[in-house]
Amino acid sequence: MQAHYLTAREAAQYTGINESYLAKLRMGIGDVAGPRFIRIGLRSIRYKRSDLDAWMTSRSEGLGGTN
Repeated sequence: MQAHYLTAREAAQYTGINESYLAKLRMGIGDVAGPRFIRIGLRSIRYKRSDLDAWMTSRSEGLGGTN
């Protein structure tokens, strides 16, 4: 199975999170750990779709007890 990589813009659209907030999460601002990302060169950032899914699942809250 081949990993699907998203640009920062695509990751923002996929998660519904503002692109600038994703950038802040990459810089480690605040106490929230952001999703894993891959840096290619100096400026190119990619996210694995599966890492975004895992991060969103880990952040989910609900009334049902288990995630």
